[in-house]
Amino acid sequence: MGIYLPMSATLMVLIGAVTGWLYERHAPRAADPERYKRMGVLAASGLIVGESLFGVLLAGIVVAAGNATPLAVVGDEFRPYALWGGTFLFALLAYWLYRRSARAGA
Repeated sequence: MGIYLPMSATLMVLIGAVTGWLYERHAPRAADPERYKRMGVLAASGLIVGESLFGVLLAGIVVAAGNATPLAVVGDEFRPYALWGGTFLFALLAYWLYRRSARAGA
C-alpha cells in the first residue's frame, strides 16, 4: 500500500489500524460486546464519510475561490502551532468518540 499512496495517507491507515485493534481488545469486557463493536464501526465509518464529503466540499471551495488555501485560519508563521494544535484536537475528538461508544456499548 505504501508504494501507491502518499505517506500522509499510509500513516493514517496505520494509525487507524492500531486504534481499531486497541478498541477491539476491549470489546470482550463490555456488557454487550457486539453492540460495542458496532458502535466502533459506526464511529469509524462516520469519520471516513465525513472526511470524504469535506474533501469534495473543500475542492469546490478551492475552485470557486481560485485560491489553494481559502480556509486558512493562520498565516505561514503560525503553521507549526496550527499543525500541533490540530493534531491535539483530533486526538481529543478520537478519545471522546471512543469514550462515547464505550458507554453506549456498556
